[in-house]
Amino acid sequence: MEPEIQQAPPVVAVIVVHEPGAWFDESLDALADQDYPNLRFLFLITSSDAELEERIRLRLPSAFVRSLGSNPGFGPAVNEVLRLVEGDKGFFLIGHDDIAPEPEAVRTLVEEIYRSNAGVVGPKLVEWDDPGVLQTVGLGVDRFGEIDQVIEPGELDQEQHDGVRDVFVLPSACMLVRADLFREIGGFDPSMTFHGDDVELCWRVHHSGARVVVAPSARVRHRGRLPERRPDLNHRLLQARHRMRAVATLTGPTRLPGRSVEMVLLTLVELVVGVFTGKASEAWASLRALAGLIPRTVSTLRRRKAVKPLRRVPEREVLGLQVRGSARVAGFLRSRETSTYVGPESTVRRWRESTTAPVLAWLGVLAAIAIGSRDFLAAGVPNVGEFLQFPASPRDLLDSYTSGWNSTGAGSTSANPTGWATLAGLSTLTLFRMGALHTLFIVGLIVVGLVGLWRLATVLPSTRGRIAALVVYAATPLVAGAMATGRLTTLIAYASTPWIVQTLRRAVGVETADPRRADDDLVDGIVALPWPERLRRVAAAAIVIGLAVAFAPVMAVVALVVAALLAVGTVLALAPWQTAVRYVWVGLAAVVGGVLLNFPWFTTWSWDQLSGPPPVGDPGRGLLDLASFQIGSIDFAAISLVLYLPVIAGVALARAWRLTWAIRAATLVVGFGFLAVLSDQGALPFDGPEAGVLLAPVAVGLAMSAAAALAAFDLDVRGGTFGWRQPLGILASISVVVGVFPGVVALADGDWGMPPTPLARLLNAPLPDAADGGDYNVLLLGDARLLPVPSTEYRDGLSFAIIDDGPLDFRDRWTSPSTDADDAVRVALDEMASSSTLRAGRLLAPLGIRFIVAPEFDNVLSTTADPLPLPGGLVDALEDQLDLTSVTGLTLEVFENSAWIPTFSALTGTTAEASRTAGAEALVRAELTSVSPKFPGANHLSDVADEVVPGVVHLAVPYDEQWELTIGGETLEPRRAFGVTTAFDVERSGTATLGYRTGSLRPVLLALQVLLWLVVLFAATRVSVPLARRTGSLVEDETLIDLEDVPFADGDDLDDDLGDEPSRPAIADPGLDLSGEISRAVEGDEDADEVSELADDGPERSDDESDPSDDESDPSDDRAELDGELSDPPDELSDDASLDGEPLFDIGDGADDDPPDGTLVEDWETR
Repeated sequence: MEPEIQQAPPVVAVIVVHEPGAWFDESLDALADQDYPNLRFLFLITSSDAELEERIRLRLPSAFVRSLGSNPGFGPAVNEVLRLVEGDKGFFLIGHDDIAPEPEAVRTLVEEIYRSNAGVVGPKLVEWDDPGVLQTVGLGVDRFGEIDQVIEPGELDQEQHDGVRDVFVLPSACMLVRADLFREIGGFDPSMTFHGDDVELCWRVHHSGARVVVAPSARVRHRGRLPERRPDLNHRLLQARHRMRAVATLTGPTRLPGRSVEMVLLTLVELVVGVFTGKASEAWASLRALAGLIPRTVSTLRRRKAVKPLRRVPEREVLGLQVRGSARVAGFLRSRETSTYVGPESTVRRWRESTTAPVLAWLGVLAAIAIGSRDFLAAGVPNVGEFLQFPASPRDLLDSYTSGWNSTGAGSTSANPTGWATLAGLSTLTLFRMGALHTLFIVGLIVVGLVGLWRLATVLPSTRGRIAALVVYAATPLVAGAMATGRLTTLIAYASTPWIVQTLRRAVGVETADPRRADDDLVDGIVALPWPERLRRVAAAAIVIGLAVAFAPVMAVVALVVAALLAVGTVLALAPWQTAVRYVWVGLAAVVGGVLLNFPWFTTWSWDQLSGPPPVGDPGRGLLDLASFQIGSIDFAAISLVLYLPVIAGVALARAWRLTWAIRAATLVVGFGFLAVLSDQGALPFDGPEAGVLLAPVAVGLAMSAAAALAAFDLDVRGGTFGWRQPLGILASISVVVGVFPGVVALADGDWGMPPTPLARLLNAPLPDAADGGDYNVLLLGDARLLPVPSTEYRDGLSFAIIDDGPLDFRDRWTSPSTDADDAVRVALDEMASSSTLRAGRLLAPLGIRFIVAPEFDNVLSTTADPLPLPGGLVDALEDQLDLTSVTGLTLEVFENSAWIPTFSALTGTTAEASRTAGAEALVRAELTSVSPKFPGANHLSDVADEVVPGVVHLAVPYDEQWELTIGGETLEPRRAFGVTTAFDVERSGTATLGYRTGSLRPVLLALQVLLWLVVLFAATRVSVPLARRTGSLVEDETLIDLEDVPFADGDDLDDDLGDEPSRPAIADPGLDLSGEISRAVEGDEDADEVSELADDGPERSDDESDPSDDESDPSDDRAELDGELSDPPDELSDDASLDGEPLFDIGDGADDDPPDGTLVEDWETR
């Protein structure tokens, strides 16, 4: 019998394999079942796995299997075929390892590549588990590289897309590419590892003039679960980075400047929209990718130069093939997004349609915030309460942070708050305009809290529920009260608590349950997290807590209580006890991590500093005010009590996972509400934090209860038989609408009801400038609620604080470290309280205290209509002192100390001698008149020079060896003065230089803190760092088979070319039979003759019909013609592996053998 003849061009299937699962056997079987007669397989596996190689060879004995040694990415791995396979007369079938083509798929693709005269052709991809659902049927791309799906989410395959058509992109999951074309354009971009490689390849194919066609009659199943298989990759960032690179390298030079501007604007818009729609991570990835183009400019230019020879068609034609406008904007308007749902047996990712209701809700909420803050946005935020102005320059903040001196209070060598460095970093957002940052920071905290709550509410897959949660949290009187009274700590709690709950539940592994399985009794949407992913999520929670603690250390305690209450709620909901245990240890780990991120500052904390001093007498709030979030003066705040109805309704109506979250939310409400009441009554064994901090988790619980109640109404009540459940659900919905009324009313003023004249401004009015007599300090006395800075409790509700003579700024809102100066103030107050002295001014003089101020009204908590009482006997005791003179104002009781010593001064005579004594008795008897101010404006950030005379240079700061005085190159040693402060004994006149020297340990501690942040940030992101750079070939060159030894049939030479291997089937060059189908295997002489005759009867070219390559083409033609024989790829486009050595096998060079009907593809059809 004559040898079998296959009149089919050779096809090499290139499959990249990476740690496949059990499904890989099904994929191998599908590949082995292909009916195409001339198909060879090359498997490139990413690791040396003998068992995997055995699995492949068991089903495909003739397949070639080569190990890459690592996973360089799909595109770079496929590029190895350019070395391992020689020749151009054939095709490469590029595929993932998770595809299962139908038996006739390859044959259909080859037929279509001839029929359509295309360069690349791809199949219809369907879902792996449900082949009746379409995955892709070719893809569209806009000019920004964004992919536009042709099909609808979850669209069923009813052959509605089975027409052959041109597309811009074919997924790299499965595509048939002409070998000569793939070789000429250099394969995939070597720098694109995952995501976007197919877009970039097909874009270059269009530039070369070739067609990209989808053949839906060829059907391939595809799993497509790369994020699950490679959780170590930052997929969003890779998608954005490769999309940006494709646009930057493939856009025409005339259009690139305008396209760059468009990309910047679109990215900024995406960032703004993403923040308010729960897609901030995608927007952030786009921004990072856009910024990443700058350091990669050289690489981009080099790539553009390499691609330039391939531009064979006008740019306008390629642009015409792309989707008009923005695919992302169009997709957003269509409101299509994917969500991951947890079912009883598995986790599924499903397209879901959303409505414009969330967008409208967000627009309404943001408009409300803008209306309520319109005066702030126009003129800045007044210095009310803790809303103190930021320093004039971020450099001041950063220098203060890195310095070893804490200037708050009397000053001391101490670690400084991490919040200072954080604010300095945030100033980049406003281009270092600190006034704008002040407004953006305070108003932005409200938005940050709302975004966190929105993200948290995604655990309940109900649009109405999420909107209800957003509105309830935005309209709670807690916001208006915090803004009106300037309670920044409350705003920090409001902004961070939703994020704490959100990051903790994700670290535990609680995800959104599948709403399609609402009837199942699924208690929680729990997913099994591998330890690297759980570590990443715990690190993210630690970052959230660390940032909150940087501004409000008490949030570390709040986060611990939140985790404990979530665990309690889990147990009460009869959810698995393992989940509750995870809440406890995850919360503990996250809090410890967040506290460590504030090293070394956290070593200075004490509970009194975290909670703040108690007020004078009974705070006077009571249960009603606490339950209605009345921390300011908000009209109709009591109406917000109706927001507690969804708490009851959620527990009563919900089932399954809705009930679990309803109980967790109720636990937050009850737990923190109970703590707030006990703290308000003074019933706790310790001083509790301010009420707003404890009420922020209550507000989160109310918002989540509203979401759970409405979700339960949608899934558990509506559609059921009528009963008590329906009215209760309706009442819960109505209560959400009614309960937001107080928050809406608070918007009317435009400044949230802030006083027009804040206390910080009034404080500076009666005090003279430091130039009049030298620098000085001010002692504040009174109710802690009225003092504009954190204070230290003396006794019986009386608190004190020390400030300098400059205007108050944001650094003063942090509690000052406890020093000997505090003890000196207490001694002076004791002496006054016991009437033991009439010279208390002298006791305070060494601290530089020139004025004592007792605020009566702050126009917030204490007004002329409703004043808070001054501590009993305070004013009388001050008036009794002989060295204190009353300078009474309208809202302040001010006393001037006539015995004061300037902050930086020179002491001579008896005053210099008195500085060597200590104790109250010695100070009372001392004469403090021989004093002159020195070193005006001196501080710890810079050195100051001044003339001195023999005597004592005195600093009104607690004794500290880090202060240094230098005269004539000699550094003087400091000593204690008056038993408390710092002094230098000067023996000769001259120019002295005063400065503070930060200890050598401080930079080491700061470096350790930076290292901690970098480690946690690295742990919280999916970043992989290659340990070595690949410089050589992935696969060693090796000649296993050379298809040149099996020449293709060409007319009469077919039988002669069989050589010594009559048993091997001869292979003919590409050819079509009259039906347009690839010829099947034939036997016998007659069939062979038919093949030869078909080859001989190919179209003949007349003398007048020259080769298309000989024709001169008009540069303005829509498509330039491409010769059948392609040139070698440019060096810049080739993979870094050379073609040295022998190839794995050869599919013909396309030069010696002309196919029966001409070249492989004579020229590309003009579109």
